[in-house]
Amino acid sequence: MVDITNLSIGRDKENAKKMYVILQNHFSVSYDDLNQVFENNERIEEHGTDYKDLINKYKKDFYNTFLKRNYRHIVVLAAAGTSMNNGEKDKCGKCREKLWEECKVEIDALINEMSELKTRKFYNDKDIENLLSHIMLYEKLNCEIKNKDEESLRAKLEAKISNACKLALQPEAQHKDFLNKITARKNNDTRVQIFTTNYDTLFEQAANEGGFVVIDGFSFTHPRSFSGKWFDLDIVNRERTRLKQEESFVSKVFHLYKLHGSLNWAKVKEIILQSDNPEKPLIIYPANEKYESSYEQPYFEMMSRFQQALRKEETLLIVIGFGFKDKHIKNVILEAVEQNPSFQLLIVYFNDRNEIASDGLEDFFINKADFKVKRKVNIIFDSFADFTANYPENQSYLYDNNKDETV
Repeated sequence: MVDITNLSIGRDKENAKKMYVILQNHFSVSYDDLNQVFENNERIEEHGTDYKDLINKYKKDFYNTFLKRNYRHIVVLAAAGTSMNNGEKDKCGKCREKLWEECKVEIDALINEMSELKTRKFYNDKDIENLLSHIMLYEKLNCEIKNKDEESLRAKLEAKISNACKLALQPEAQHKDFLNKITARKNNDTRVQIFTTNYDTLFEQAANEGGFVVIDGFSFTHPRSFSGKWFDLDIVNRERTRLKQEESFVSKVFHLYKLHGSLNWAKVKEIILQSDNPEKPLIIYPANEKYESSYEQPYFEMMSRFQQALRKEETLLIVIGFGFKDKHIKNVILEAVEQNPSFQLLIVYFNDRNEIASDGLEDFFINKADFKVKRKVNIIFDSFADFTANYPENQSYLYDNNKDETV
């Protein structure tokens, strides 16, 4: 959290701006640029501690209360924000603006052929999604944009985007710790389902390092081919199952669904395979066409599973690092908020403004002006790294596993 002490000069308590860090339907925590902390918009008098420490205490108390509840199903939606916590700047994932800067050479090449691109709003906004959308529409109506060597400039831009997403898991990344904590459930609980819009393989790398088994929709034979039926399988310990006369599920197993494809997917003669370095990865590039592509396989299977997961009773959805700009995904979440009576949504939100903003989250508010969120909606301002560090250990899981070892 930034040091804002010097901003208090010339301000009074009534006019100080509140910045929210926890939002629930019945509860909120905020602070202002006079370092005052508020619970439910009531100032906490003489709390006797630094306001940052007090806010962090509120966050930890929230996690210890909210995340220790017994949820029958835990679903995670992880997006770009999780990859941006992978370590140093040159080794981490990139937001849309940073991706634009990474692809500047390829974008300039397109502008050389289409100078009118500079007049578009997406150029000033550095919005690579709308840039690609515009180019795709142009090529449908006209012809493919090529350079003097007859190379497709859009293909070169897409290749640069996929290359920018090739990330190696860094030692300081939180992905492995996150998997250890989020999957720490009793062995007869349902598996955690992790859905991600990221192309990178950081969760797969973390799983390999942490000794996890990933059920990802691909066969257990080589070459690994995709079929939705593989999501319906699980792994049990047959010996313990015989002794207990009940299914004994193996620990450290989770489901992984990549909603926009993956850098290690390839399509060969209509068969979807996993491959270490495919020449053309099977991914949905950031453009408006991703909504159409989501109705094709394997993406349709992933979206169907996401919708099914959020319709189940007693489901907790944790959304991390997602900007809610993908309408087809946001609408599925909104449906669960409105229609599933036992559903709970936790949005882990982070930006450079050090406060929860309503931008992109408008549909989750009852009253945006008063920062009043809908029932079953919970928003906390935190990074993926800090959220993982503060995620409470599940002691019942540790006890359950120690007991199993004596069988």
